[in-house]
Amino acid sequence: MPSEGVLTRPLSRFRAVAPAEMSVAPAPSEGLIGNGGCTLLGGEVWNLGYRLSADHHGKGYATELASAAVERAHAVDPARPVIAYLVEHNRASARVAEKAGLALVHRTADAGNPDPSVQRLVYADRPLTGAQLAAAAG
Repeated sequence: MPSEGVLTRPLSRFRAVAPAEMSVAPAPSEGLIGNGGCTLLGGEVWNLGYRLSADHHGKGYATELASAAVERAHAVDPARPVIAYLVEHNRASARVAEKAGLALVHRTADAGNPDPSVQRLVYADRPLTGAQLAAAAG
């Protein structure tokens, strides 16, 4: 793991709604470079999300964070699916979702996007019911 010991699991305030909210700090002197975790969507699915500063992309931090978040979500509620909802052209984010154990389960137009060719992808750790897919697609 590239950032052994750098994921921090803060703040009990996140436990009720986000079982795996984390921050990333490669070294104390660098400060925070990103955050992520799982949030509950529609009472149906855990939505995996992550953001890192651009100068830290490609170093494994997002994969480490996403994998830890999925693991924590499974520990908190193994019956609830974990999903990632992303745009098709964001291949790096799709690779992170795949490395965290998610697979593509749905593709649809990105509603509200001024570019009608943009597609939204739903990755999940298992097949989704209609209600779960509806919650994933917002």
